[in-house]
Amino acid sequence: MVSHYFGGAWTEIKLEVLERYLNFYTTALKNQKFNLIYIDAFAGTGERYEKIPGAPLLKEEEKEKVSTGSAVKALSVQTPFDIYYFIENNKHRLDRLKQIGETYPNRRTCFSLNDANDEIVKICKSINWNKYRAVLFLDPYGLDVDWSTLQAINDTKSIDIWYLFSLSGFYRQASKKKDSIESYKVEKINKILGTNDWINRIYTQQPKKQVEMFELNSEGNVRDSSVQEFEDFVTERLEQLFPHVSQPLALPKTGAQLYSLYFCVSNPNRKAIDVAKRASDYILKMHE
Repeated sequence: MVSHYFGGAWTEIKLEVLERYLNFYTTALKNQKFNLIYIDAFAGTGERYEKIPGAPLLKEEEKEKVSTGSAVKALSVQTPFDIYYFIENNKHRLDRLKQIGETYPNRRTCFSLNDANDEIVKICKSINWNKYRAVLFLDPYGLDVDWSTLQAINDTKSIDIWYLFSLSGFYRQASKKKDSIESYKVEKINKILGTNDWINRIYTQQPKKQVEMFELNSEGNVRDSSVQEFEDFVTERLEQLFPHVSQPLALPKTGAQLYSLYFCVSNPNRKAIDVAKRASDYILKMHE
């Protein structure tokens, strides 16, 4: 048994949002000519483990709670997808997910032990999208989704995307001072945003000023952007790529924001966008 521990209170929110949209999507398109695909890029085991702290004074011991993950929620939708693609780069997790998949014998499942970026690009380029429509769940462990992957998704003009962006990861990688940020971190952020324009956006030139008698701090570029401004930049980048991008849902709902949950539509058809937008807006507003 592989126990996959991850997430927090926000995890159940993002999974509820996904589950609601999947049920809407397959129901809305069940009488259309398309075959429907679900793609889970960081599928895990299909289960989420968490520790429930004990209360020694009440003689309550620590407990372990197991909840269903995105893969199981997708397999359980009332109107199923025609094909399920599950991608996971950890063999033990994928083996556990395969075991769970066997309990859904009426679902057509494909499992891939591979890097999510490589596999998504492969799927996007190998399918005749005139006959297919898809929902893709991008829930990386950090800053693990390349901009080139998003471009491949958009090129299909057939995929709706739920993308959990690690805003805290972006913020942490960008050092307080521009001169202090390591080159590999710059390359990492460039890779996920497809540009280096973020550097001029979040770093501003600060004049020299006296901080102690006879001592001046050095002139330089410092980060003075708020978390909201970081998110605004990510939103603008996604809007430059996809025909429709939702206003992101901040997660968790209280305390410091760690993630931004985006909904993006690659299909440029106005009618398709309107239908997807109405459904996603309704679902997201339930959690504002």
